[in-house]
Amino acid sequence: MKPNKLLYFFSLLFALTVFSSCDKDDSEPTKTDILTSHEWKGSRVLVAGLDVSDRPEIKDMLLDIKTLRLNFNRNGSYTATYTDKSGPRTTTGAWQFTNNETKLAFDLLGEMEIKNFTSSNLDMIKVAQNGSLTYNAEVQLIK
Repeated sequence: MKPNKLLYFFSLLFALTVFSSCDKDDSEPTKTDILTSHEWKGSRVLVAGLDVSDRPEIKDMLLDIKTLRLNFNRNGSYTATYTDKSGPRTTTGAWQFTNNETKLAFDLLGEMEIKNFTSSNLDMIKVAQNGSLTYNAEVQLIK
């Protein structure tokens, strides 16, 4: 009888040890988690690999990207501060991932294709038009 009680005790102890040592699985953060985790700052705008952030026509079409500060909220809203040709501005609006989270749409810049997205970089492609000329502008945001 004693060996059975001892076996039962060790089995119970083993089970408690196994179940108490199992931590929650650390899951990868979602795109929404990353996007809403901190403020994003405008870094630059690239066209054909060249930084055109300081060109007046880019500032007129988009905004002064280097002044952009974006805060995305989990509820689908955002707040942006930036400077455009009229001066400093603060605006709010709505955002969402589209096309199976390969695009980011928000009121300020429209729908943009996500090129690269990490916890510290968000690079997006925006089709821009200047008169009859259409080109891809790569908008880069950093943490």
